[in-house]
Amino acid sequence: MTIYNGQIFALLGHNGAGKTTTISMLTGLIEPTNGAASVFGLDIFENMDEMRKILGVCPQHDVLFEFLTVEDHLRLFSAFKGSDP
Repeated sequence: MTIYNGQIFALLGHNGAGKTTTISMLTGLIEPTNGAASVFGLDIFENMDEMRKILGVCPQHDVLFEFLTVEDHLRLFSAFKGSDP
């Protein structure tokens, strides 16, 4: 599958079709066990650290922690992306 720059892409399917799993593997949230994929020419098995700098995902569930402040959350999620606010 090729997704072209400057075009809108939609991943559709019924519950359990693998949409969330696919995006989670491409963004590094879960580790793929087999196959091959690349994003912007970067192999997901070899270059995940580089890919995390250019990709992100907005989860469908709330991922905020009640015991962290807004500033704590910004620092945490910035650290995930490899930067410091």
